[in-house]
This record gives sequence, C-alpha cells and structure tokens, in this order.
Amino acid sequence: MNRFHDKSALFIRQTLYTRALIAHNGAMKGVAATRDVFALKIVLFFLFLFAAASALNGCAGPASAAASRSQQQRRAEDSRREFQSFVDGFFAGTRRDWNIPGMAFVAVSGGEVIYLKGYGVADTRSGAPVSPDATLFRVGGVSTAITATAILQLAESKRLGLDEDVNIFLRRWKLPQTFEAPVTFRHILTHTGGFDGKALEINAPTSADERNYGLRLQKAMPARYAPPGRYYSYSRMGYALLGSIIERYSRQNFQASVTRHVFQPLGMKDSTFSPDAGQMSRLATGYDSEGRPVGYEYFYDMPASAMSATASDMGRFMMAQLGDGALGRNRVLTPMYANSMLRRHFSPHPLIEGTGLAYREKFISGIRTLQLSGSIRGYTSFMMLIPEKGFGLFFAANASGLELDDDLARAVVDRFFAPASPRSPDVAPLSRAEAAPPGIDGFYRHNVISRHTAEKIMYLTADQLQVSSSGDLVTISHTKGGGPATQWVPASVASGDILLRIGANGEAVGEYAYVDRENGAVRALVIGDVSRTYDKLPPYEGRYRQMAIIFCFLSVVVVSCLGAVIGVAVNKGKLPWEKGLRSAVELWSISLLFCGIQIAFVVCLLASVYYVGAEFTVFVPYQVKALFTIPAAGCLILAWFWFRLLGNLLKPDYHWAEKLLLVAVAAMETGYVFFLANWRLLGFMF
Repeated sequence: MNRFHDKSALFIRQTLYTRALIAHNGAMKGVAATRDVFALKIVLFFLFLFAAASALNGCAGPASAAASRSQQQRRAEDSRREFQSFVDGFFAGTRRDWNIPGMAFVAVSGGEVIYLKGYGVADTRSGAPVSPDATLFRVGGVSTAITATAILQLAESKRLGLDEDVNIFLRRWKLPQTFEAPVTFRHILTHTGGFDGKALEINAPTSADERNYGLRLQKAMPARYAPPGRYYSYSRMGYALLGSIIERYSRQNFQASVTRHVFQPLGMKDSTFSPDAGQMSRLATGYDSEGRPVGYEYFYDMPASAMSATASDMGRFMMAQLGDGALGRNRVLTPMYANSMLRRHFSPHPLIEGTGLAYREKFISGIRTLQLSGSIRGYTSFMMLIPEKGFGLFFAANASGLELDDDLARAVVDRFFAPASPRSPDVAPLSRAEAAPPGIDGFYRHNVISRHTAEKIMYLTADQLQVSSSGDLVTISHTKGGGPATQWVPASVASGDILLRIGANGEAVGEYAYVDRENGAVRALVIGDVSRTYDKLPPYEGRYRQMAIIFCFLSVVVVSCLGAVIGVAVNKGKLPWEKGLRSAVELWSISLLFCGIQIAFVVCLLASVYYVGAEFTVFVPYQVKALFTIPAAGCLILAWFWFRLLGNLLKPDYHWAEKLLLVAVAAMETGYVFFLANWRLLGFMF
C-alpha cells in the first residue's frame, strides 16, 4: 500500500505544478494551453491506474502463493492416499492367497514416512495384532545392510580399506590361498569372494554359541571355488567374517557394536541381533509353510541373518540410507560412503544387473532399484530402495517361503514411478549375431552350492538349466519345472557374448544373458542379474546322465540277483540244458554284496534325513556321519570283486558270455563309485 500512496502524492504535486504554469504563461493561447493540460492529465490518469493495480497485486501476492502451496499439499495428500489404498489392496489379496498370519509395512519418501501399517496378527493363538511400531520380525538377509554399514564406518575412520586383503585383519587363522588374488572387503561386501554355499551346521544350538560365532568361523567357513571378483555367489558366512572383524576393532561383541554405532544414532530402539526378554515377548511368532509355529533359531552367521526389527525402525534406516547417511542431526556415514553403498560395484557386463555393497540391483521399467531379501524359517522380509526418487519400502511377515518380492516391487514401480518410455541401457546398440556362441550347449546349475562336502548330494535332484542352440536361436529350459522355456538370440557386442531374450513373436523382451568364458571355454551363464549365475556342468554331471548312472546301478542290482540265483541252480545241475556247465556264483555273490551295501547306505541316509530333518542345520549327528564309511567299505569289496574276476577270466570253467556280463557289471559298479566320489559321499567330507 505504500507504493500506492507515493504515486497519489506525485499525481497531486504534478497537477498543482501544471496549474501554476498556466497562470504564469497567461500570454499563451487558451486552446493550446488547454490541449497540453488535457494530454498531461491523461498520462497522469494512466499512471494512477498502474499504481493502483500494482498496489492491489502486491496485496494479492501472498494469498496467491498460499493458494498454490495449498494445491500442492492437496495433491501430495491425494498421492499419499492413493499409495496407501494401493498397498492395502495389494496386501489384502496377498495375505489371502498365501495365508499369511501377520505383516508389517513401511514406506518412506523425501525424508519422511509416508505409510506405516501392520496387518493381521503376530501370534495366531493369542490373536495379538501386528503393531508396526512395536512388533519385531526377523529379517534374515536384510541384516547384511547393517553389517555393511558398520564395515564402511571402519573404512571411513581409516581402520581398513575396502580393497585390502581380509587376511591382514585375521589373527587366529587365515583364509586359504586357494587362488593367487586375495579376498578383499569389497569382494565379501559384494558377494564375489568366490565361496561355496553352506547349508549344514550353520545354526547355533544356543544363544551363547551364537554370540561366540567367531570361535567357530574357521571350521564353518566354506571352501573357495573361484577367484575373487569373478562371480556373484551369495555368502552368509562371508558376512559373518566381516562381523568378527567389526568385533575386533570395536572391542565389543557384534550386538553391542552395531547398537552403539548404527542403531542408537538412528533411533532404532527396537532393533537387535540378540533380543532380550522384553524384545522376545514382542517378537512375532514364525510359521512354516504348513502354518505350524517354529522355534527361535540361532545362527553362526549372525551378522548376515539374525537381526530382528520393527517396521518403524527399518523406515528410519532407509531414510538414513537415502539421506546421505544421516537422519536428522545424527549421521552414521559420510555422504561419500553412504552413496558408495548404493552405487554399482560389480557386474560381469554393463547389460547385466549388478550389486552394490550388500544390495543387488534390479531394473524395473527402466527404474533402477536396490533390493535385499530375507528368508529364514518362519519369516520373510524384503527391502527396496529407489535412490534417484528418494523412495524406499520394507515389509516383513511371520510366514516362510513367500515369493512376493518381484510382484510388490514391480507393482509399486509401474504404478507410481515408471516413466512413459523406459530408458534404454547405457551401452552401444546391439546387432544380431549370425550364430549362437560356440560351446554354449549343455547343462547349468545355480552356483550357490557346496562343491567340496557331502552337502553336494542335496543338489542331485535340483533344477538345472538345459541350453540348446540351433543356428542363431538359443533355447533355455528347466529340467524340473522351473518355468517355461525361453528363447534368446545372440547379439554382437565388443565386450563379450550377450544373449537377448525374445518373445513368441520374435520381439525383444529387454532381458539379457551374459556368457562367461575362461580360456575360450564357457564357464558360466548369467541371466538378467548377478544373483542368477549358473555354472556350466561337465557332461557327466548333466541331470539325465546322472539319472542314467542311477538306473544302471539299479540294473546291476537286478542282474546280480538273477546271476546269483541262476548260478546256484546251474551248479547244482537243476537246469535241463548243457550238462556240466558251471557258473561263477562267487563273483555274483561279491557283486550282490557290493550292491546291498550301497542300497543300505541310501536307505539309512534317507531315514536319517526323515527323522533328523531340519536339525541338520544345527548339528550332523556322529551316527549319521558314520554312515559315510559304508560306501567307502563298498570300494574295498569292489576291489576284491575285480581281483577275483581278473583271476577267473582265463579259466575255461565259466562260459565266455558270463565273463563278459561280469566285466560289464564290474565296470558299471566302478562307474557308480565315481558317481559317489563326485557327490562327495566317500568318507567324512563335512
């Protein structure tokens, strides 16, 4: 309003000046003077209108800005309500389809929680409802994000370097130098240390054993199967090794260290790796796939698996991850190290989705997401971050074996974040190659297995990929109902063999596979993302050849039984033909003894699996381990069989046809021994 008064005063002064000028120049002609005054008044009138409009506009400005802000707030609230309604609808159908007792969900965006809710019950017997602020869930593999954060804190304080050899930081024992290149912290953080998988004896019997997991690491650490930095192979025990190093440098046990340096700064008051009595009372009861409650499990790989948390706490952690390592005034990582967790650190090829530190990448409709999944007996969890959108979500359920990750992630991204046209990969344009990559045909198996212990037998009947090529078309199918066959075409790129998936009509689907080679030979196939890395198997380990070996052994059992029975009848002269014919009953009996021992081993092993079951994850009883002496004893019997057979080959007492049949039987039994050796079933391989 001040500008309006100033311009009004100027108008009055100019009017008075004009009148004085007319009086002073009385000699001027009346018409001319009148015309000049009239023109001046018109100009001053428009100046007055402009001043008034400016003043009114100045008064209306704040109101207009407030209205604009109000509209933005209304749109934000509408978007939030739409998101909440969408999530509620998704989980309503999911809980019904999967029969989930209870769930907790949290989503964050722009540094604040946009939705926090509990669904269902924490315990079916008491009917206690799930509270997202108070009910704890076990999060399994999501625990690795906490351990990775603690390691980066040590790197930030210059106590270690991400590319330093971890053996430098181990005192009581060292990782074996299986390969020339050392295993570094970055290798373990990205699951590229080249370690075997491990499934047996990784659970601790008591809470005290779990807290002292570091004392068992040397025995529990799996063997190395590949040079570090070559393949992604998820390793829980690798993160347990990181946890032991955190303990050493913090001079506290792992629980106390992460509580002090991660949980407390972020206000994660209910998060824990070793719950106390109060936290145990608020822990949701876990249920298996049949809806039966499961007991609390302790883990020797505690830093990778044992965390329990509320959805509210996980929301705070995600906000810190997306907020350059800080939540409010508290900071757990500097921006450089916080952002380092979220960038790509490993991928065998630019077209293959890689891994950050702990997190793995997943592109959905052109949007880059970072994901972590947790699956332990009785619980399922999932966390997804979209760094470029400042968005994160987390859910946990007290049910085993849920497969919701992909559905939830894709539904949220496609509904709220996907651009109209997904961005294309940041690589040179692909052109179709003339022929499939040489040597790609064969069988492939997922690379997270135990290759050096008796655990390997667990994968005898596991699903394998069968890859076959014809011209420039590659077909990838599953041997055990792992999904429909897919078709791929080779693409010409400068940085290695790439396959592009095509649909039924020949159009590109947008998924890529990378063919890894060593010295020209195909070693592995990576389909889509690094977590789907498959080793190419030697020809004899293909599923159908393994089944053929088992069938041949069963045939030997039948032939040996018939040979022994018929041989006894022949030697006693009870058969009407060829009087005086003799049979090698002794050799048939030795063969039958070998077969009986092997069958007894299989029956006893299956019985132990039935009766012991999940307890193998805690401890393999010595009685079960003693069973593995049986196939070794069978080898001694086979050696005796060969000795007696070779000694009787030149004797004319036995018919030549019977001798040939016995040689064939001995050869197939020898092949079965190699089969046992391949699956690590000869001796105490634990």
